[in-house]
Amino acid sequence: MPKRLTIGPLGEHDDHWLTLWAALTGKSKASLATAVVGVRVKQHKATIQELLEHSAKLRGMTSEDLFNALIANPRYLEENPIADGNGHDDGIELGAEKMSQI
Repeated sequence: MPKRLTIGPLGEHDDHWLTLWAALTGKSKASLATAVVGVRVKQHKATIQELLEHSAKLRGMTSEDLFNALIANPRYLEENPIADGNGHDDGIELGAEKMSQI
C-alpha cells in the first residue's frame, strides 16, 4: 500500500479553485489532488526513467538496482554522490535541470 504524501499548503488562489472543483464534481480536495499528482507522474515517466538510467550509469549500477535503492531510501543520491574531478556532481545537476523543466 502506498504511503501518505504530505505536501505544503496551496496558495490561496489554487486552494479556492480546487475547492470549487471538488464541490462541483462531488469529490474531496484530497482525491482530486491525488489524481492530479498521478497524472503528472505519468506524463513525465519517460523523463524520470531517463534520469534514473543516467544516474544509475554514473554509479555503475543497473537502473533496476538504483530504482530499488531509491525506493528503500529516497536520499540515496544525496548520500552517494558521484563527484567528478572538479567536485561537481553531474548526475544531480542533470537531474535538477531535467526536473526543473517538469
